[in-house]
Amino acid sequence: MEVNPLIKLSPKYISLFNDYSRYFIVTGGRGSSKSFSVSSFLLLLSYDKGHNILFTRYTMTSASTSIIPEMLEKIEILGLEDDFVINKTDITNKVSGNKIYFRGNQTASLKSLTGITTWILDEAEEMPDELLFDKIDLSVRSKDAQNRVIMVMNPATKAHWIYKRFFEKRGVADGSNQKTEDTTYIHTTYLDNEKNLDSTFIDNIERMAKDRPEEYKAQILGGWRDTAE
Repeated sequence: MEVNPLIKLSPKYISLFNDYSRYFIVTGGRGSSKSFSVSSFLLLLSYDKGHNILFTRYTMTSASTSIIPEMLEKIEILGLEDDFVINKTDITNKVSGNKIYFRGNQTASLKSLTGITTWILDEAEEMPDELLFDKIDLSVRSKDAQNRVIMVMNPATKAHWIYKRFFEKRGVADGSNQKTEDTTYIHTTYLDNEKNLDSTFIDNIERMAKDRPEEYKAQILGGWRDTAE
């Protein structure tokens, strides 16, 4: 799959397009373009036939007032409005027939979805239950296309099951950009996206780096906290 030239992504996100991994863990702090980059990727992926995409947040209550407007903005940026049909819970790519489903992780409707090749778990740090993760993960099992589970998150504490399972047990350092076993790790900060950020935002985080270095490390650089604040 090729990157649309209208989308300017950090080179670190090219592995989303190129790596044949099952798991992609996308971490970073505020202003690091995580959400924009992953959303752009899944819009482009929707043009590849055979891909149906599930986009979830653990606490999502209404996609029509949260995620859908964000996706519509990206579709408009790319000038692709004519290619998509958008309703309150789904987006259909008219060119390929693929669908993007937007759901909360706690909804019973997840059981009825079939043919999912790609699961985006947004704000993955809010997913407290590893068993629920496994249940949805095991439903991503198409034989005809690459299966992907993409976790997008601001790192929480090192007590979180994602850290223990995907970092600690595998000896992967936080902040890594690498492929280990079946997992690709992508980590960006505001420094990877600085040209797209407002100068007042930069001023604020530079002030935080000086006055509150621990918060700067966690919120801005996307570091895992040793303990909960």
